[in-house]
Amino acid sequence: MEYVREKIKREMRSGVYTLLILKAVDDIGESYGYEIVKYLDKKTHGKIKIKDATVYPVLRYLSRKKIMESFWTDPSMGVPRKYYRLTPEGKKLLKELIRDYRELTSAVDMVLGGGEKC
Repeated sequence: MEYVREKIKREMRSGVYTLLILKAVDDIGESYGYEIVKYLDKKTHGKIKIKDATVYPVLRYLSRKKIMESFWTDPSMGVPRKYYRLTPEGKKLLKELIRDYRELTSAVDMVLGGGEKC
């Protein structure tokens, strides 16, 4: 039973984490993976712990899909970092996903009783 619960939790978090990563990049502007992790930790007061190992594959995937673009900093500025920013398509997608998320959570709350305990 615990295995099933953990699997379902992982699946629920997957899409939400992608949405949060997109939103973080949009809020910060040009950002790199560790900065995104720290931003989300601070923004959620530590309630959502996204690891680097989760963020980087999402950033690479979104870059391949032209939702984000990436670039390296100049090595003369210190340690080179790979930065990410949303493309115009990425900004449009983010708005649509936020709307979709709100519609979904509203409908789910109707079924679950709006936060009542099971």
